[in-house]
Amino acid sequence: MGFEEKLIQEGKIVKEETRKILTEVKSLSEFGGEALVNTANSLGKYLYDIRMNTTQIRKFLDAAEKIKTSSIANENLNVRSEAMMIKPKLAYAVGRNDDKMRKKLMPLMEILNICIDKINNRADFEQFSKFLQAIVAYHKYYGGKS
Repeated sequence: MGFEEKLIQEGKIVKEETRKILTEVKSLSEFGGEALVNTANSLGKYLYDIRMNTTQIRKFLDAAEKIKTSSIANENLNVRSEAMMIKPKLAYAVGRNDDKMRKKLMPLMEILNICIDKINNRADFEQFSKFLQAIVAYHKYYGGKS
């Protein structure tokens, strides 16, 4: 197995481990503590290994932060609806790459889509935001560049 195939396989493993954890919770706010940190660590390392830069990941974190700020200003804001709009940004980020990189980025898109689907209220959204922050932190820890 070559290096590229190994990375794609590694991404599939991270995705499947995360999918197992997330199917056991009804809402994202239940995805906490150790599971969140361990998953963010695995995903952060994987994203570093495929050479994704921090700026690409931060786009999703920045989108979540804008929603968070808007929800503070407007208590009636539907955070689930707003979070759903991150999905097209993920699709665009994956789609703008060549086939090889697309295959490597699919686990990130699939994991974040599962997380977004589990957002039902502000507490779930807060957990999603924390998860994104942790992914960025671990990516940087492993040496991710801007």
